[in-house]
Amino acid sequence: MTLSRSDKGLSAPSNGWLLLGALVLAAPAAAHDHWIAPAAFRCELNERVDLHLCVGHPSQFEEQIRDSRHFVRFDAFSLAGTKPVPGVDGRSPAGIFRSKEEGLHLLVFQSDHAFVEIEPEKYARYLHDEGLADVEAERERRSETALPGRDSYLRCDKALVRVGAGASASAGFDRVIGLPCELVLETDPMAWNAGGAVVVLLNVEGTPMPDRQVKLMALAAPFTITLARTDEHGRARFTSDRAGPWVASAVHQRRAKPEQKLEGDWEGLWASLSFELGSAEPRPAH
Repeated sequence: MTLSRSDKGLSAPSNGWLLLGALVLAAPAAAHDHWIAPAAFRCELNERVDLHLCVGHPSQFEEQIRDSRHFVRFDAFSLAGTKPVPGVDGRSPAGIFRSKEEGLHLLVFQSDHAFVEIEPEKYARYLHDEGLADVEAERERRSETALPGRDSYLRCDKALVRVGAGASASAGFDRVIGLPCELVLETDPMAWNAGGAVVVLLNVEGTPMPDRQVKLMALAAPFTITLARTDEHGRARFTSDRAGPWVASAVHQRRAKPEQKLEGDWEGLWASLSFELGSAEPRPAH
């Protein structure tokens, strides 16, 4: 596999559930996923929460350093407005969040396009693992299966962090930002009960995307992965029996258009959404 700009960076930080993830040696194949990993999903007012950008599988991942040359936005949304997420280029964590406003905050990261070239066998496995049967079929029709996969891809990541001991309200959990590819949580994470449904909506350029695979991955051991496909309204439905941190992830891939002037044959639009299920009292970040 050849990368023009690497998704790889520092190893995982030695604190909290991130350390637990880094210590697991045997990880299922999910090396393409990318997400925002807050050091805590619940914090006190004006308390610092480090925001890590992770790539890989929740049980074994690498961390990206901050590089503002290659992201379109890194913002924090609340009911009071939008603020850029600060950080230091070339350093980890990629972002630092703190707020004096109680309530649920939505953190949003969007990268620019990066190019990757993948050997034919590995590319075929990637398409199969991500449920991209339509791309497989088009490569068959075009007699491209013996050729490497040449993709330009971007990342659209979101995370929900609750601020304040009295922040029982969950207003804003279903906020739509309008990212090129976006996962939207349609289940109130604080009203959820064990065994209940977790519903996420997949939008591509503002339109619900049917028949796409969505993964729901636990961010704490055991690192379970559940797969679902979106229905005709773009919704994927899961059932979870435990509270705690999770990340939903999906990819929409399409033939690159000449007018986009992208490197490669395909454009990959990746989306993730990390959040915590349950309504336990806020705990401080590590």
